[in-house]
Amino acid sequence: MNSLPSLHHSLLSLSVLAALTSPQVHASPVDILPSSQSYTGLMFTPNAQVIKTGDISLSFHQGVPYRQSISQLDNWFVAAGLFPYLEVGGRIVTKTYDTNLYTEKDGGIRDLSASAKFQLPYIYDLTGFNIAIGAQDIGGAANNFDTKYIVADKAFDALSLRLSGGYSSSVLANGIMDGPFAGAEWQPLSFIQLTAEYDAAEFNSNAKLFTPQGLLPWGSQLSLDYQLYTGHERSEQDVWGVNFSVPLMGYNDNKALDLATSKNEQLAHKVNQKLSESSTASLANLIDALKNEGFVNLNVGYRNNKMVIALENRRYNHNQMDGVGVALGIIASKAGEGVFSDLAALIKQSDDTAKIAQAQEQNIELILLTNSLPMFTVNTESQCYREFIQSDVPCDQLSFNTISAKPNFDQTTWLYQTMNNGFGRSQVILSPALNHRTATEYGFFDYSLALAANLYTPLWQGAAVDLRYMVPITNSDDFDEGGLWHQQAFENKLDRALVHQAFKLPQNIITQFSGGYMMGGYWGGVNETQWYSPQGSHMLGFEASKFVPKDEYDTRGRKIADKQSLIANYTYSLPEYNWQLGLQAGEYFQGDIGARVTSNHWLGDTKLSINYLTSKAKGSSEYEDFVAVSIAIPLTPWRDMKPNYVQVRGIDQFVYSLQTRVGESHNNLNTGLGATSDLQHNIVRQYENRGRLSPTYFKANIQRLRNAYIKYVKVTVE
Repeated sequence: MNSLPSLHHSLLSLSVLAALTSPQVHASPVDILPSSQSYTGLMFTPNAQVIKTGDISLSFHQGVPYRQSISQLDNWFVAAGLFPYLEVGGRIVTKTYDTNLYTEKDGGIRDLSASAKFQLPYIYDLTGFNIAIGAQDIGGAANNFDTKYIVADKAFDALSLRLSGGYSSSVLANGIMDGPFAGAEWQPLSFIQLTAEYDAAEFNSNAKLFTPQGLLPWGSQLSLDYQLYTGHERSEQDVWGVNFSVPLMGYNDNKALDLATSKNEQLAHKVNQKLSESSTASLANLIDALKNEGFVNLNVGYRNNKMVIALENRRYNHNQMDGVGVALGIIASKAGEGVFSDLAALIKQSDDTAKIAQAQEQNIELILLTNSLPMFTVNTESQCYREFIQSDVPCDQLSFNTISAKPNFDQTTWLYQTMNNGFGRSQVILSPALNHRTATEYGFFDYSLALAANLYTPLWQGAAVDLRYMVPITNSDDFDEGGLWHQQAFENKLDRALVHQAFKLPQNIITQFSGGYMMGGYWGGVNETQWYSPQGSHMLGFEASKFVPKDEYDTRGRKIADKQSLIANYTYSLPEYNWQLGLQAGEYFQGDIGARVTSNHWLGDTKLSINYLTSKAKGSSEYEDFVAVSIAIPLTPWRDMKPNYVQVRGIDQFVYSLQTRVGESHNNLNTGLGATSDLQHNIVRQYENRGRLSPTYFKANIQRLRNAYIKYVKVTVE
């Protein structure tokens, strides 16, 4: 056994002393914490628990079973709870960070792999214990840490104890996890956990110190674990690690906020105070409130005895649903008898033949615009919606529609038109741009980092100018001039200058033509066309593009080929499970022919994606296969700068991805297969709320409408 006696004895003494001197042992559920491997668990062994759905966990550990010892290797691990019962993760094990493993023999290992654990549903309800199956070191050419296991556990909350046991097959050093294993986790206090395990070969123990739930903001938790004992004789160092976990951005935004608690008493008073303004507000008050909040292209009119308001949200860029929720809340807080009386008087003035029925219901239709195109409608009744905000009970008179947005807009009689005109109001969108190579034989993390400054200026309906300038910030040495990836390093230049023109066609079809300069050296154009089913469960479309290089030859004298694509795509959405399945096939940018299957998992406004690509390079007779994982998050405040003629904001979606080759004895990098135009302002992102502007999505996330207005009141009302 190799250990640091003073430190691990101190941790053990601290843990035992805290437990013995406490007035009573803290009886509570045992926290779910990471092991030093690629799964939740103890030290080397797993339990049958999984990461909470919507949480992401980031871990760093030292001490990895490798080559018949506990080796001095660093272990980086990121994992997330994708679904109830399922956690997935990615892991990098490395000895060095900047050595070329092809030329420097003492560089050690650098391994990138994936893991997954699935807790079987319904088992606990039937038996009182949990069962999970899992695997680590999935994918990649070399499986240095391959482990497959089944594990059961039973919690004794009165004792703050969890016992686990299972069976596994593994190639880990020293026989670890290669046979039957068992363990115990004891949590004497809300911030201390002690574990003891048999890892199929030897006994181990560690201590875990962590922040109690609720101590840190945003539902986050920080933990430290350190080895107390190991029976493994060949151990180069003690196993220790740190972990940080946090709910992903926006994941809890659909959980109803309880205004009845003492904690929210002051907030509830503010909300009720705003809603009470409906008894005295005028139509002018309503219009001013919407204009002051920054909604543009504002129209007010009537159709079929209801008030119709059309507007465009450019301020709430995490999710268009937040903009709709804020707008509906403002409308409901103002739209009482006074507003509808003013509306009736205006209608009579504009058309003295109009017959205005006096009804008890105060019906409202909100039409959401994007670049002045009608995209989505919400119908509700004013009093019903106010009660929804106050009580969190969804309003029966609340419905959503996409297919009728344009006809309804065209058939409405507008009394006020295009207030806060959005024409020429430019958005300066700032975001990091990252080109990277992660866990390759050339380095742990090679990168080129730049600031992307995108000027996006809407013009007439559906039209916009799109310019992007790249400002390099820094890069690793392999992206320096003369380095391996110098050709992919960002340059200080304009890399995109496009004009977009979109049209909303009948039957929920939207098409966009984009032409100009892009990719830092090509001229050409793209057409995207998408059809959405009435409820939004199905999306079918295609992309066709053609680009020619501005230069005939590159700096090495090689002829630069044209780029073109012809790709069909289909997406099936199940928003009640926060899931989308994407299918794509056709000719990609480099002339390769292939197909891609993508599983998208929405955790609030964070999208975790897993995709499988198979593609055959131009002139090749063999397909190459890849698996990639990516995370896409908004990098901008929830409530952006108020739109004016210049609005500075962050980006709606920043993507970080990792890809590995599968089915080969080597893991050579992808040379560009499967590439598409992937426009920043494509149909899905610019007009369809990143694929979430659908009745089914709004119905599945209806509490988010209410929460958005409450959050707006919280940040704006003193």
